[in-house]
Amino acid sequence: MDQPRLHRINPAIWVSVIALCLAGLMSYFLLDERTFSWFRDHPSTWPKNSWVKAIRGFGGAWVLIWLLLNWVCATGRQRPALAGLLALLLIAPTVCTLKPLVHRPRPREVIAAATKTEKAEYNNGPSWNLSFPSGDTAVVFAAATAIVPFVRWPWGLFFFSIASSVGIMRVVVLAHYPSDVFAGAVIGIFSGWLALQITSRWLSRFNLRLGHAAVGAIFVPVLFGLIKGINELLTFLKTYGVLVVGIYIIAKGGAWLKRLRRHDFCGYFKATEGTENTERNQKSKCKM
Repeated sequence: MDQPRLHRINPAIWVSVIALCLAGLMSYFLLDERTFSWFRDHPSTWPKNSWVKAIRGFGGAWVLIWLLLNWVCATGRQRPALAGLLALLLIAPTVCTLKPLVHRPRPREVIAAATKTEKAEYNNGPSWNLSFPSGDTAVVFAAATAIVPFVRWPWGLFFFSIASSVGIMRVVVLAHYPSDVFAGAVIGIFSGWLALQITSRWLSRFNLRLGHAAVGAIFVPVLFGLIKGINELLTFLKTYGVLVVGIYIIAKGGAWLKRLRRHDFCGYFKATEGTENTERNQKSKCKM
C-alpha cells in the first residue's frame, strides 16, 4: 500500500504557505496594479497557442479528475488518486465562499467596463466569474501537493512546474491579479496537505476499487460532453487523451515488453525444437 512521506513534506508545505501569504500581501499593495497595466498595454498572442491552452487546461477539475481515475486504472495505485480527488473536493468550499465575499472583478472585466466594449455586469455576475482567489491555481496546486509525497522528486518538480505555469498564465490572460494567484496557491497547497492527513489517518482502510475508477474514467468525458457540448468534448479528448495513453504506456510498458519478449522466445524455442525433430526424423529414415 502507498504511504505518503508526510514527515518530509510537512516543513516544506508550511514554509511554502507562509512565503506565498507574504508574497500575496506584497503583491496586493505593490504589484497587482503594475502587472495589470503592463499586460493591458502589451497584449500578447502566445497565450492562444494550442500548447499553452493545453497547460492552462490543467487548472480545470475535469482534466485532473479524469487523469487521476485513469492513473488508478493503469497502475492500481489508489492512494495517490484518492488524496488528489479529496484535495479537489476540499478547495471548493473555500474558493466558493471567498469569491462572493471579496467580490473582486477580473482584470479583463475591468478593461471591458472601462472601454465599454461589453456590458459592465461584473458586479452582478456569477461568483465563479470573480477574480479572488484563483480557482484554477487552487485546483492544480491541490492536486500537485496531494500527489507529490507518493512520487519521486523529479515528478514532483514537474507537477509543481505545471501548477506554477497555470498560475502565471492566468495573470497573463488578465483573468487574475498576481495576489489572486498567490491566494489560490495557498488554498491549493493547504487543501492538498489536509487531504493527505485525512487519507492517512481516517481513510487508510478505504479502497478506491478498480471497477469504480474505470466507470468514473468513462463517465467523466460523457458528463463533460453533456455539459460543454460535443465540440468541447472532442477538443478535450484530443488534447488530454494523449496524456492518458502516456500514463498507460508508462505504467504498463514494461510488462508489455516482458510479455512480448517471452512470447518471442517461446516461439523461437518451439520453432527450433520443431526443426530439430524434423532433422532427426529424416536421419532415421535414411538409416532405414
